[in-house]
Amino acid sequence: MAVPIDEGVLNALRGMDNRNTRLPKPLLIKVYISSLKEEFCQERRMLLELVGPELQSLYDDRQIEIEIVDMHFGTGPTKITQIEQDPYIMRDYLHEIETCYNNSKSVFFIALIGHSIGRMPLPTHVDEDIYTRILGDTNITDNESSLLNKWYAKSVQKATEIGHGTDENSSRYQYVLKQDYRNMSLEKWHRECLQLLDIFERQLKNIVQSLARDGKLQTDDFTGRIQKLRQTQIEQEVNRALELSNDKILTVFREWSSQLTNKDLDAGERLRKLKDELTMNLSADNYTTLVVSGKTDEYTIDTENEDHESYLSKFKNKVSDKLRILIEEHIANDPDVIKGRKKTVQEIFHEHATHLRILRDHQNAGSLISTEVPTIIRQNLLANFRNGSRHAPYFICGPHGSGKSALIVELYRQVTEWFSSKRVHRVIRFAAATPRSAYNLELLRVICQQISIIFNIPEGYLPKDASFDPNYINNWFQNLLRRIEDMNNDVLFLFIDDLHLLNPLDCDIVAALSWLPTSLPWNVQLICSTTTAIDQLKFTPMQRDRFRSTEFLFDLTVAENRTELRKPIMNNTISVSDDIAFEQFLESQFDYFEKFYGKKGFGRLAAYITCAEYGLTETELLELLMPTDEPEAFVETEHGNFNFSTFKRIHNEMSFLLHDKIMSGKVLIQWRHTYCAHLSQQRYMDAQSTRAMHIAIANIFFQQEGEDAEEGSSEQETEESDKHSVVSQKEKDNISTGRKSSSHHNDDTSTFYNPIAVDVSYSMRHVEESWHHLMRSDDTAKFKQIAVCNFDFLLAAVQTVSISYLRCLIEHVRCYLLDRDIELIYYTIRKSSDVLTRDPMQLGSQLISWLRPISEHDENDNSLLSITVRSATAWCDGYAVPLLVPLTGWLPAPLPSQIRTMTVSGTGPIREICVAPSRQHLILSTNSGDVQKWHIMSNSLEYIFKGHTAAVTCMYVAPQSDMLLTSSEDATVIVWNVTTHELKTHIKTHTSLVTSVTVGVNNTLVISGDEDSNIIVSDINNGKLKQKITHHRGPVSSVKVCGACDVLISSSHDKTICLWSLEDYTLLNSMQMCSPVLRIDISCDSVFLLAHCEDNGLYLRTLATGKELHTLKGHKSRIRTISIAKDNQRAVVGCEDTRALIYDMHSSKLIRSMPPNPGPVTAVYAMDNDDFLITVGGNKVTFYSFRNEELYVHPYSHNQRRKRSLKRSLQSQRSPSTTLPPITCFDVSRDSQLVAIASGRSVHIMRINTPEYQTTFDGHAGPVSCLSFAPNGEYLVTGSEDRTVNVWSLTLGQITNTFKGHNAPVHCVVVLMDSRRVISSDRDSNLYVWIADAGNLLQTIQGPFRWLAITNNMKFAVSTNGENTLKIWSLTREDEKYSVSHSDEITCFTITADSLYIITGSRDMSLKVWQATGGKLAQVLVGHTDAVTCAAVSVTNKTQVISGSKDTNLIIWDLHTGEEIHTLAGHLGPVIGVKVSADGSTAVSGSDDKTLIVWETKRGLALTSLQLHVPFTHFDISLECSRILVQLVDSFNLPVICLHNTPAQYVKLPTYSAPARDVEDLRPQGPKRQMKRLLKKEVSLDTYTWQKKYGHLTSSVMMAQVDERLKRRFSVSASMEEISKIAEMKTITSQTNLGPEQAALAQSQHFDQLEALWNKRSPPRRRHNAGLSRQTSLVEDRLESSDDDEYHDERTAHSKTSSRSSLQQPII
Repeated sequence: MAVPIDEGVLNALRGMDNRNTRLPKPLLIKVYISSLKEEFCQERRMLLELVGPELQSLYDDRQIEIEIVDMHFGTGPTKITQIEQDPYIMRDYLHEIETCYNNSKSVFFIALIGHSIGRMPLPTHVDEDIYTRILGDTNITDNESSLLNKWYAKSVQKATEIGHGTDENSSRYQYVLKQDYRNMSLEKWHRECLQLLDIFERQLKNIVQSLARDGKLQTDDFTGRIQKLRQTQIEQEVNRALELSNDKILTVFREWSSQLTNKDLDAGERLRKLKDELTMNLSADNYTTLVVSGKTDEYTIDTENEDHESYLSKFKNKVSDKLRILIEEHIANDPDVIKGRKKTVQEIFHEHATHLRILRDHQNAGSLISTEVPTIIRQNLLANFRNGSRHAPYFICGPHGSGKSALIVELYRQVTEWFSSKRVHRVIRFAAATPRSAYNLELLRVICQQISIIFNIPEGYLPKDASFDPNYINNWFQNLLRRIEDMNNDVLFLFIDDLHLLNPLDCDIVAALSWLPTSLPWNVQLICSTTTAIDQLKFTPMQRDRFRSTEFLFDLTVAENRTELRKPIMNNTISVSDDIAFEQFLESQFDYFEKFYGKKGFGRLAAYITCAEYGLTETELLELLMPTDEPEAFVETEHGNFNFSTFKRIHNEMSFLLHDKIMSGKVLIQWRHTYCAHLSQQRYMDAQSTRAMHIAIANIFFQQEGEDAEEGSSEQETEESDKHSVVSQKEKDNISTGRKSSSHHNDDTSTFYNPIAVDVSYSMRHVEESWHHLMRSDDTAKFKQIAVCNFDFLLAAVQTVSISYLRCLIEHVRCYLLDRDIELIYYTIRKSSDVLTRDPMQLGSQLISWLRPISEHDENDNSLLSITVRSATAWCDGYAVPLLVPLTGWLPAPLPSQIRTMTVSGTGPIREICVAPSRQHLILSTNSGDVQKWHIMSNSLEYIFKGHTAAVTCMYVAPQSDMLLTSSEDATVIVWNVTTHELKTHIKTHTSLVTSVTVGVNNTLVISGDEDSNIIVSDINNGKLKQKITHHRGPVSSVKVCGACDVLISSSHDKTICLWSLEDYTLLNSMQMCSPVLRIDISCDSVFLLAHCEDNGLYLRTLATGKELHTLKGHKSRIRTISIAKDNQRAVVGCEDTRALIYDMHSSKLIRSMPPNPGPVTAVYAMDNDDFLITVGGNKVTFYSFRNEELYVHPYSHNQRRKRSLKRSLQSQRSPSTTLPPITCFDVSRDSQLVAIASGRSVHIMRINTPEYQTTFDGHAGPVSCLSFAPNGEYLVTGSEDRTVNVWSLTLGQITNTFKGHNAPVHCVVVLMDSRRVISSDRDSNLYVWIADAGNLLQTIQGPFRWLAITNNMKFAVSTNGENTLKIWSLTREDEKYSVSHSDEITCFTITADSLYIITGSRDMSLKVWQATGGKLAQVLVGHTDAVTCAAVSVTNKTQVISGSKDTNLIIWDLHTGEEIHTLAGHLGPVIGVKVSADGSTAVSGSDDKTLIVWETKRGLALTSLQLHVPFTHFDISLECSRILVQLVDSFNLPVICLHNTPAQYVKLPTYSAPARDVEDLRPQGPKRQMKRLLKKEVSLDTYTWQKKYGHLTSSVMMAQVDERLKRRFSVSASMEEISKIAEMKTITSQTNLGPEQAALAQSQHFDQLEALWNKRSPPRRRHNAGLSRQTSLVEDRLESSDDDEYHDERTAHSKTSSRSSLQQPII
């Protein structure tokens, strides 16, 4: 591992923890307020209402919860304290102080000290000697003695139970206060309580005074116990807090400006001592003194008094500041608050810590008395271990309360003792205790990562190819087990408690628990417990057979495996027998709490805890159970409410039933036993109350509805509330604003577009808990908008947990809800799981990629998907680092064709179906006559509508209502309420079989047809007959109502279809068909009527006129059912050949045939908005995705679509279309403003930044194969397979020239930098250079044609066909060309911006750098391990080259040194392309793994990436890399991707202004004269003569070296030497001061003379000046413009001298 892990953390993860192991504490600051009840009322309220919320808003970003605990809140009038009502509650107060200390990260105690110290509480335990002395006092009366004996009984108590003594085993006799007062009225008990208090105060004071007189006050233990009994509530609380800590206590001393003398000297002295003790133990920063104007005897704060209001303001500011300072000081270095670098380790450690705490909770309970199971498991386990044999997991199976968890805990403790010489590692999970242990996928992921950390397997943290996919994680787990098998010194134990509680989801492979191995390695042990029998768990058949073995299965109901448990004593009032069943024991505890807290109070508490998925915090429960309207009102549990005091008491008393679980930084209260939840559901929860409770819990997390309700309250209530509030309206507004403005530290929420979630700042609790309650509140719309389809919620789930958890979450939702939006989100997440596993920040980009095409074609701009996409876009815009964001869509809808399949058992073939108004239930009819209601996603039967006596023939759900209409063969029609299942109306008007039924006139009429040719119209409420239509002469087969115009359509076997007015029941129109009509359907827009006749024909007509439009053909068997889709375009028919067919009614074509069903298709149903198509065959119901996402608008169209707004039309221009030919090529303009896209015969021009299409060019007769922008941006050149090249004016939008010189399809075109010349190549290997505006041919080259490029200086053209060689052609000289080669095929090449070098890449795994001039090899770059596929260079950085290879890596090279600067590893497939920004700082690479990665070239780091999900062949970038355009394989879409926050800088490319040359000047110069004869005669010259005559002139051109060994003469050398002397003296003048080129020319001329002398003939005439001029033109090209004038004079002088010399030569 790269970063070491803290040893304590590592040991805890290995299971080697102990009591001293530091586990993460909750992120909680829980502050206990200590004060007298009658004092500080307004201050306490201010702490609750102002200080607490303000602090919470400050620490929301760090997920720290602030809780202020005021035990006096809701305890009634100030004259009666809670301790007077219940003296035993003082123990709970002191326990709460300890709880605050243990859980709080900072300040846990605030003491508010005023002018009084209060009275002592009534003692609950009095030592025997003290009690005896009180009764033996002579001052006590008989009534007082009898009163004491009435309420106190003698008992033996341990000293530690009441805090006396230090020896925990010591015990003494005590008198204990009886709890019978709970059965008395409060008034009566309060009177007696005060009497008892008076007795104790007087007698204890007398005893103290007596001891003082005897001198025993300071030393006697008896005196200490007396003084402890005399302590008041505030003294006890302060002392307990000081015992715990003195640096986390805050104290406020309140004094009055007119302080009066305290009449009670003893109380005043004790108050002074208390103040002194606080000031001595606390630092100066931890206490403060505030002075109030007024007198002490007033002792109340008047909010109407300006001085008091000023004091309250000072109090608030002072306390807030001190709290904030202390909190910051304490959490500054807290490891739980500071996020560590090892995020994976931190996540796994926190998850493991939660389960370790649950483990310790079970260990502390110590409920296991005796069992033989561990001994048997030990024997079997060690036997397999010693033999080294593989084995199956061990299973402990038993009912509730049988001791399964206790056994797991005991085994966890013992296994370390079984292996003395091996390292034992233990991993334990309590299933469903946390979100990460509630799903198979998440449980296995976290276990795999923990195992990887334990065994130091670095790639286990997150492998390069990691994917939180079920198959991948299953294989990951198996691979880890194989690696552990090779570790001889290690043993791994995995414990999983309550295996049956794991949520089975559809995403689980094969079976939910199929990941459990049937064969474990010898050193890996897996022990599980379950309540459900092995046969009922979701195992595969092979697993089930293997796990049934008695060697591995321990059934606790069997006698030899039975476990004896210790039953705790909850309270002293219930006697529990030892043989009572566990369930009965829990029921008795429920009875006790109902008795003392009221059934309503305890029932509400139990129900809320039961509703919680993972538990609720104390704050959340108090928000639900504690009313806050009247702080001084008495909150009674009998009315279902709790205050801080009563809640704390019942919480402590329910310690056996509840456990406090620390999860995700929160202290959550949850049932300890699952049977408690079952009992609560039975006793206190029905469907309606459960839904209401889930809504209430949801409103805690999403408080908009509550706020709206408060705003809607009456003014009177508001005024009344303000009277009791110390908070001004302005302060309330400020607090509200502060709450709303709070956000997470990422500040990545984008809630502007979602009005419902506008104030939601998503935290871990939202992700883990809140969505469960939203889902169960039956408000699907709100659930989708706030949670599962809200981008901020999805982002929070990915960032705070993982993508696998989000996938499980949505899969969980899919077990309850069938919804198209949820399906789209789910399949988007599912298809993006791989990339989001490695890069969660791609969530926004992935949602945009998949959902943008769908949202853009949604008719409603405020649809949920549109809001989600806009929220994702807004989040991406606000992201502070580079991020790839799609600007256009290219992906198809992520939904599969088949969404879900239901198999309905026990019904036989299904006849009819319809969907309930909830859209989550399916209503179906069978031959039995019963109508059944099934929940779709759970595939469960919920209700059977019984009322018909024969088979149901037709069903219809009235629109926008809960009414279901059913007609039957029993000649009746029944109207049901689908929600309440009530029979509303039973219509018995018919005398024969009812064939069809519908509703009309706003759901007030029932219209039905029968076999007697009658149409009956009845009142839906009472069933009374309204009208009877007897027009038809045959059985009525169908009745339909056009809701828009209240027109009834009926069809009959008499071959007619009739239209009736429902106002007066007159016949409007009649259509005559050619055959009896069996069934009809009408479109939603009342345009089309589809009829199926007895001749099996499908006839489409207009509804208004009856005109026949089409006859739908294509079905090959008998039709059983028909339906028209909600888009009014498609029709669905079900046939007897088990298939459903889909027709396009506009074209009458069969467009789709659905998969076969188990039987004839008897029913088809299109859900609202065509979300899903339901087909029924036999007893199988199949749901298909039916929304017409594929039929998108032409993406390049500029005309508005019919019935669409202009905005929608513009958006549709960016949408894909299935009718377009794929894109063949594209080109980006030099200024990166435009892109030209070739598709078929058309070329589309699009602005890159917007991106919007501007125009389309149509002019070619064949597909466009290539195109290129002119560098000046004035025109575009396109080549086509029609063998022409068109030049398009971008300004005029028309062809300005056509080049027709090609005789084969054009393959490539390039415009030169002067924007005048064009070079084009064709498949006949011809390359033509021609003038763009005139078409004049300048040059023809025969050579490679596939890849073509031109140097920026326009001197060379480079081309190759992908063979071993690459050709370099001169565009200035026809005879200058070079060929460079590799040992294998050349796969890519690029030219540097300065035109000096050409870099080639090859399959030989190397890159070579060639000089453009001369074609010489300058450098070889070797480092790839597979074929090089691409290379790129930047404009400004001339030394940098980036190459990509099939080895999946990229390398950044130094061009001059050949050094490998960085290796860029990140792709999972071969790299297919790389581009570099103009400034060279940023590179973009694409790979066969369908991803784009953006790199920073300076450090070699990956900045961001994007998964495209489809293969692509080519991409290009803008100059500053802000836009990336990608050409997909066989696609008509061109994705435009924005690199948000691109690090590259814009570089303005230099413009080239071409000189005004004639066409002839642009032609290349002809070749040099051939010198074949000269070369022949050169052979005759020896090197000596060459060196002597011309060496001093030509050494700079050709360095001929004279070798002494070769100074021999040929037979003709002597004569040649003599002849050469003739012209020696004549040429001296001309050879003086000549440059290399001139010397070379002179040499050539002299050779001609020598040749002429040798052959005895005159030399050929030569234009000396012209020849020199031609040579010097080459020199001009190599000189800088600043040297032109200087060189021109020199050149002229040389030319004249040379001319005179040649004229002086004699002609021989």
